[in-house]
Amino acid sequence: MTNILIAKYCSALKSDDKKKRKQSLEKLFALLQEHDSDLVIIEKVEVYKNILRCFSDKAETCRELAVNVITEIISSLSQEEEYYVYLMPTLVQRIGGQEMFESSEEVRLLEVSLLHCVVKKANPSLLSSFLNDIIQILVNTLVDPYPKVKKESCECVVDLAETIPTHFFLQARSLVTPTLRNFTHQHFRVRISAINAIGKVVRYGNNASLDSVIGPLAERLFDQTPMVRQAVVCVIGMWLVELPDRYSYFHKLLPLILTSLSDEVPELRTEAMKLWEEAGKLYMQENENDIKDQMDFLTEDPAHYPPLETRPNLGCRTLVKRNLCKIVPALVNELEDWLVDIRVKASQLLYALILNAEIQITHHLEKILVGMYRASNDEDARVADNVEKAAELIGYFVPADTYCKIVLPTMEDSANMGQLRVFAAILKGSERTLLKEKLTEIGDFLKRPEICYNKEALYQRNLLNCCITLMLVCKEDCKEISYQLFVIMISILGLASNDDVTKMTTEGLHMLEKIDECSSLQELFKKHVQPVLEMLQNSVASWSLHSPERFIFEAILCHAGSVLGLHLVTISTILITCLKPEKDPEVKLRIFTILSTNIFSREDIFVQVPDSEQFLVTFVKDIITPNLVWQAGRVAEAIRTASISCLYAALRHSPKSRSPFADSNIFTAVIDPLLPLLLTLVEDSSKKTRLIACQSLCQIIKLARITGVHTADLVHRLYPVILKRLDDVSDDVRLVAVTTLVKLFKPLPTDYCMEISYGHIEALFGTMLIHLDDPDPGFQKVMLDALKELSELNSKHLWEKVNSSLHKFRNVDGCRELLKHTERLQSCVLHPVTEAEDSVTAI
Repeated sequence: MTNILIAKYCSALKSDDKKKRKQSLEKLFALLQEHDSDLVIIEKVEVYKNILRCFSDKAETCRELAVNVITEIISSLSQEEEYYVYLMPTLVQRIGGQEMFESSEEVRLLEVSLLHCVVKKANPSLLSSFLNDIIQILVNTLVDPYPKVKKESCECVVDLAETIPTHFFLQARSLVTPTLRNFTHQHFRVRISAINAIGKVVRYGNNASLDSVIGPLAERLFDQTPMVRQAVVCVIGMWLVELPDRYSYFHKLLPLILTSLSDEVPELRTEAMKLWEEAGKLYMQENENDIKDQMDFLTEDPAHYPPLETRPNLGCRTLVKRNLCKIVPALVNELEDWLVDIRVKASQLLYALILNAEIQITHHLEKILVGMYRASNDEDARVADNVEKAAELIGYFVPADTYCKIVLPTMEDSANMGQLRVFAAILKGSERTLLKEKLTEIGDFLKRPEICYNKEALYQRNLLNCCITLMLVCKEDCKEISYQLFVIMISILGLASNDDVTKMTTEGLHMLEKIDECSSLQELFKKHVQPVLEMLQNSVASWSLHSPERFIFEAILCHAGSVLGLHLVTISTILITCLKPEKDPEVKLRIFTILSTNIFSREDIFVQVPDSEQFLVTFVKDIITPNLVWQAGRVAEAIRTASISCLYAALRHSPKSRSPFADSNIFTAVIDPLLPLLLTLVEDSSKKTRLIACQSLCQIIKLARITGVHTADLVHRLYPVILKRLDDVSDDVRLVAVTTLVKLFKPLPTDYCMEISYGHIEALFGTMLIHLDDPDPGFQKVMLDALKELSELNSKHLWEKVNSSLHKFRNVDGCRELLKHTERLQSCVLHPVTEAEDSVTAI
């Protein structure tokens, strides 16, 4: 019955009716599935050729059914060569020629699946006889537009290579190019299949293909899909242990597996580490005789080892050490690649390479450091951070004596922020006992002006990191270079580019304070600031606006505090030179401002300091006075303002018990030459200068009374100039002028003769009365109070002057109050009431 049905269906396959052909194929397929293969094997052979003809049927459905029927037949065969004799030419014709005859993507997929079935089912010896046909088909289908066909073809390549490896070796190279074309396919599953396929093609093919494969394979490590990167790792891991003649290609394979150890996916890192360890163990087994001594005697890990890392096995370390010379040059180049992803991977590889190479990295350190210096400034933070971590590993594995001989000379001519960042990281990983021996050399080097005089913020931060790292690693051992560290940090503090650097430097100074066993920053300055000031004194004559020494001097003035009192002689010498009238105005302006705000405003600087009096005298006489001389220009105006501010601060700074200007000889020698300049500055174009000049005159009047040189001549010299300031455009200046006039005339000097000076008192009262009528009610009140105080000079004359012109005043209330006040003064003078008269009146 079965034979009749099969004959009937085969006859129908020749029909012109598509429907009949389709139904016949469907029934044949069902029949094959219903019956056991052993019972219908003969019938299958009889219908085989008829079904193969349907591979060329015009109807797609018929071709699809025909392929399914053949697949069913092939999958149920044991070992029948004659089936393949007819099948392979048919498949070659349909999908293996230069021109693809099969137009349907789905049918091509079925035909490739059929080929895959043949590869898995056929006997290896039988399969090898059809290898040329299979390779011809796969070369075409690997580049098929349909993704599923590509994927199935790649999987077929894998099974073909594993099934007949010996024969596959001869044909493998022809599959390399078409397989590589799928590495960049948009479907990640196609990329994975292609990577797996190329792994087997190279593994069982000619090793020479690896040169053309390794580049595209490395590019897949940048793939956004973790599964694709994992496929690469698995292929590389397989090659490391299975690839024939792999020793010749280790230098190409190691970078890929080592880079994967830093992948962002934890599972992938674990897989890479597992494969890397397996490769190392196999290498140890294969080279046991060469590394036997190390295996027997170097069994313990070094005491100084990166705490968060697990040491690779001896095979891994040996593998890397023996291939360093081939890997390092390419790695250094890739650290400067124009593609950021390549630079990131290169920096990751650098870390893994140093971790595995350990002390052997010393032989290539000079070349590696050049690339690291540049990469540490990379605009991508990932690259810079990875390089910094790698540099820390260098500190763990390379002795301080060795890396200092390489690193320090490179920075002698022109250090940059990259070199300092790498050096700081190396110091961080260094062993304390070895680094201690190089502390003085490192401290002296970093203290050099060409190293620590820099205004770039990043440079300063990296230099600070070097200092802070030294203190963190060596701790108390840094006492021997505390002066060098102080010089570096005070230089950075003076040249600081922003507040963050200033804050970081202050923190560094506090660390040094504890290491140097100082109780405070003041004590630290006390210990080290004198030699720094002496160093600055040697160069002060050449200071300009941009001189680093000037900034350092300013930093000392701002931060040393009361310690400055112990070094006033040296400071005075520096100030005399750098504040000469011919020096840079901007430099003088800056220093004058610091002096007025940070020095003379602090009482503790001059307390119990024997040189403070001489310093103040020298400062006013030799520094301030020359800079008060009038010169044209806004810059000169600013200098005068800053100078007069310093003068006022110096005059006002007078310890309660003593003042250098309270001595009549000093007053005459210092203040007398100063008065003409001050009287000129009272009329200066700058409001602030006029204001401070008046305040300074007020202080001088107070000192004149103390020294006994407050004379009528002094009063007559000062008051006309001050009186004019009552007309000043600035209310602040007018108010200070009023206060100064009161201080000047009350009380009068002992040699003041009222009869002789009548005209002066007349001018004083006349001018002040005019301003009693000022439009500003507030100033009217101030002037009224001043006239009340000064009315004691000659109350009668003032009463007459006000009373005679009362009708001219708008401020009538003020005038009447002043009249009453002067009347009371006159009555007290004319009729003093004694106690006796008071008693009689009471009776």
